[in-house]
Amino acid sequence: MRSSAKVLLVLPLLGLLAGCTATTLPEFQAEQTDRDVIRDTSAHEGVDVESTRYVGDVEGAELYLARGDEGDTLCLIHIRDQEWEQMGCGAGLGLGTVLPSGTRIEAGTFRFPAEEVGDGEREQLSESVAVITYP
Repeated sequence: MRSSAKVLLVLPLLGLLAGCTATTLPEFQAEQTDRDVIRDTSAHEGVDVESTRYVGDVEGAELYLARGDEGDTLCLIHIRDQEWEQMGCGAGLGLGTVLPSGTRIEAGTFRFPAEEVGDGEREQLSESVAVITYP
């Protein structure tokens, strides 16, 4: 009997752990709006176009989160002047990128080490995306 009880207690926990994918970020819980759709189709390669979500602007570029079209990946897409500029994808729940200016972007659960961030100022663009700028 005890082993059965342990299995019943562990199964819900395993279900929660199995659900820890890029799809669980708060931005993906909301329905996609017209603002979330990326018009430039060159930005669609490698991502699930139904998952793109606008999260804010950084240094003149619009930032979008998206799920990768293969496996459990999270992507951060930069659009400037309505055109694809760059994209980065990482496995799981998070990724980080550094812009040429030194500005850092953290998406999902990714955090830059404190020694790399230094005296940067952190601003939340959305629930899952933060930007670290330097004075």
